Amino acid sequence: IKKFNKKFSALKGTYADISDGFICGDGKGVRELSENMESLFATWFCDGQVTEAVSVLLPKKGDGLDMDWSQLRLGYRLGMCSILACWVAWDCVWGYVKDGNTTIGGRTAFPVFRACGGLLLVHWFWGISVYVWNRYRINYIYLFDFDPRIVDTPIMIFEDATDETLTFLIIMLVYYKSGAHDIPDLFPPGCYPFMLVLFALKRLFFPLKTRIPL
Repeated sequence: IKKFNKKFSALKGTYADISDGFICGDGKGVRELSENMESLFATWFCDGQVTEAVSVLLPKKGDGLDMDWSQLRLGYRLGMCSILACWVAWDCVWGYVKDGNTTIGGRTAFPVFRACGGLLLVHWFWGISVYVWNRYRINYIYLFDFDPRIVDTPIMIFEDATDETLTFLIIMLVYYKSGAHDIPDLFPPGCYPFMLVLFALKRLFFPLKTRIPL
């Protein structure tokens, strides 16, 4: 009807008698249904407060299909870390009980793994601290005089720590298996702690844009 009125301006208003209040009931039915639903929701869940019910029923971020998958990725990576940790613990204990072989704690390169494990724990504790500060709205960025443009979110810190944990556990497992001759000796066992040190140094100093201000 709007297009008709625009194209034939001389005949504008011809269908006014059937369009006004007739097509879709001028939205009256929709408004009544919406008000009834808001009233029911307020009665059931908001102690009769219609204003609160309307605010709760408003669409929120994440209600659609544009979901944030970062927590899902973090979840399955944490699952992988748990499985690898159990595998490392089982191999060390079982090798000692079954064959009397020394565990990884008795190997020459164990101090390297212990030092890198300590740095890894620091990263995890930092992520937990940032999460708690954000949860209780503590402005740690101002307290520590950080640049807000380069500060990572808790999820980003946990993802980085999870990737580092996966690398740490995989190298530890391969080093133990290589020393016990359970896998082919493609590289000398001493190469794996060296690789771990290089990886730890890379994570400590890169990316430079976030490390230099510290």
